[in-house]
Amino acid sequence: MLTDVERAVSTGRTVLGIAGLARALPALQPVAMSSVTRKAVRKRKGLMVSLRDRLAEIGPGANTESIQFERIRPRTLIMIVVGTVAGYVLLSQLANVDLIGLLRTANWAWVLVGLVLSVLTFVAAAWSLSGFVPEKLPLHRTILAQLAGSFATLVSPPTIGSIAINVRFLQKAGLHPALAGASVGVAQVMAFVAHILLLFGFGIAAGTQSDHTFDPPQWAIIGVVAVAIVAIALIAIPAVRRLILKRVRPTLKEVVPRLITVVQRPMKLLEGIGGILLLNAAFIGVLYACVMAFGGSMSIAVVAVVYLAGATLGQAAPTPGGLGAVEAALSAGLTAGGLDAGIAVSAVLLFRLVTFWLPTLPGYWAFNWLTKKGAL
Repeated sequence: MLTDVERAVSTGRTVLGIAGLARALPALQPVAMSSVTRKAVRKRKGLMVSLRDRLAEIGPGANTESIQFERIRPRTLIMIVVGTVAGYVLLSQLANVDLIGLLRTANWAWVLVGLVLSVLTFVAAAWSLSGFVPEKLPLHRTILAQLAGSFATLVSPPTIGSIAINVRFLQKAGLHPALAGASVGVAQVMAFVAHILLLFGFGIAAGTQSDHTFDPPQWAIIGVVAVAIVAIALIAIPAVRRLILKRVRPTLKEVVPRLITVVQRPMKLLEGIGGILLLNAAFIGVLYACVMAFGGSMSIAVVAVVYLAGATLGQAAPTPGGLGAVEAALSAGLTAGGLDAGIAVSAVLLFRLVTFWLPTLPGYWAFNWLTKKGAL
């Protein structure tokens, strides 16, 4: 900022050499700089772009993929603390649970059904990704990538680990980083839309059944209404709408062109949407099988509402795999739906064992195998 790009790069080349500048290129981002430097850079629009372009020219063989930096914000710290408390509460509850006795009392026919459906979720996840990628992907490697994503959730919040794995997998499959990110973005947006529509549809189905026992507590109804009112009030504020548009617009600019490309191939679109629907149906089936494994009786529509709502809450948890938050949400939902509290806790623990803990073992192998093969 005290001179020009050419002179700065020339001096850096003299002192650091081309190799040194090439190593610095991936880290040349505003987020990696001090607050004073970031403010100064914002006043010199185009400086960072010119500097990166010049560095790429003198080292054409260098890795230009940016390192993913993220500053720790107060909100992140608060979420970590809340997630830690939730995990501690869950562990204290598990201390009073006899897991061996739990498995002995389960109906193993229904447990087997849950295991089969759990395996099906990875096939469905592979279809939901490949359906939004016009390029051809090997199905077996795509399924293994979803397994590797289940292992990644052990060290990251839900969705984040699988998104990172899928983006990396697509890049290694030959897609440009921007196209890889856009493809995963399309898949995530479509999955979100389908999730909300399914929640709405099953909610209506659960409410119109004459024999349903879904009777949520008054505090839950008040909480949902309060959140809805606050959300509507915030959207009514112009500054909030501008902030939302500012955050959403860059994603839409990447997602919309990719979605248009996929729409032009109906079979690909059918594969992607079908995979999303099958993925949700399989997870709902696993939870239903777990409820039945302990002698519970509940409408499939109510189970679907509980799963879809619980999964939504779990995605916001900062703990690995939504640990603590998912268990609490599903247990509370099943209990509110009329299931015995003991059966609800047992069913949720079995559900998490089948869909979260057990897949991490083959997921670890898949992660290492794909890495050795250069696919991750």
